[in-house]
Amino acid sequence: MKKIIVATVLAAVSSSTALAADLGARTPYIKAPAMVAVSSWSGFYIGANVGYGWGNADTRYTFLPSQADFGGANTTVDNRSRGVIGGGQIGYNWQVGSLLGGIEADLQGSGLKGSSQAPGFNLSGVSVGTLVSSEKVTWFGTVRGRLGLLATPDVLLYATAGLAYGQIDASADDQGQNGNRFPGSVSKINAGWTAGAGAEWMLARHWSAKLEYLYLDLGNVSAFGAQIPAAPPFGVGYTWKTQDHIVRGGVNYHF
Repeated sequence: MKKIIVATVLAAVSSSTALAADLGARTPYIKAPAMVAVSSWSGFYIGANVGYGWGNADTRYTFLPSQADFGGANTTVDNRSRGVIGGGQIGYNWQVGSLLGGIEADLQGSGLKGSSQAPGFNLSGVSVGTLVSSEKVTWFGTVRGRLGLLATPDVLLYATAGLAYGQIDASADDQGQNGNRFPGSVSKINAGWTAGAGAEWMLARHWSAKLEYLYLDLGNVSAFGAQIPAAPPFGVGYTWKTQDHIVRGGVNYHF
């Protein structure tokens, strides 16, 4: 009986040892590496954006042929513009280490507009009428260089600057108390410049999100308002500024 018990114990020990050896021979578990959003920013991309703008559409009134002849004091009417913008962009990036250079072009539909109304005065400082003005940026676009630094492999900080252009529609009038009027208007595509900065985050393999600020200067446009009823050579020269601040967010798809 003792021989049977000893043989059984030895068989059990031998089986346990073989099982332990088999388990020890298994390949150890290796955790899969975390997925990296992007290995390089280089290449083409296309995207869309939406934002808000505000700025300066001040209107300069110049009385012709001169202040003394006209009897009115030249002045500037404070006119502030604001509105929603939205559009699309396309660009190309070159990455060298943690530095990035690129070029981007965008085209925006614009609701940037402003209007104002102020009293007009003669050379003695007496109010003699009402000065009215309005201005709208119907659309605008930019072509800009970008220069940036990768704060992390997925986060880009950049500065940008270049050409700006857009459609400006403006009108103004000097509505005199005696019933005379001097309406003038202009609709023109004007060119200027833009500069700003932004941040972009590569949130997936082909997708990034960005937040950007631009200062937009489309220069000045001018028009002449002849007197109604006609009384040459009297008139009013109008000059509108177009200087706006733009903040916008967007997404890009990288090819």
